[in-house]
Amino acid sequence: MSGVKAKGSKPWWWKPFWIAVLLMPIVSGGVGYFLLHVSLGRTVGGVALTFLCIGIAYYIRIRPSMKVNRVIYIVLGASGTEFIILFGGAFIILATGWPPPTHYLGQWISSIILFIAPWIIGAFIGDWIGRRRNYRLPLSP
Repeated sequence: MSGVKAKGSKPWWWKPFWIAVLLMPIVSGGVGYFLLHVSLGRTVGGVALTFLCIGIAYYIRIRPSMKVNRVIYIVLGASGTEFIILFGGAFIILATGWPPPTHYLGQWISSIILFIAPWIIGAFIGDWIGRRRNYRLPLSP
């Protein structure tokens, strides 16, 4: 996967796409600063974070590697499991009217069950799914 990549012709819209992707944060930052009166620090921070995310997305898409793909599977598995546990648990508590787990388990055990265990279990699940897919991301070349 990290070996020599087959050179293919890029579609005609490839260069305008990346130009637009790079110009959009600058334009939205200018709109936020001048028209919406967002502070300069927040505007620069938001644009910098957006460029960082664009760089990561470009790296993942253009220069895929087994290590980076494994990290992506592990992080997505861990965060996905945390999302499911927190929002699923909140939905069950609200829908059934049961007391929260802190009511009968205590604060520390509930914190471990709700905030630490899902990350660890999700990381193992993400790594397991990645191993089954040979750490290839969907729609990757």
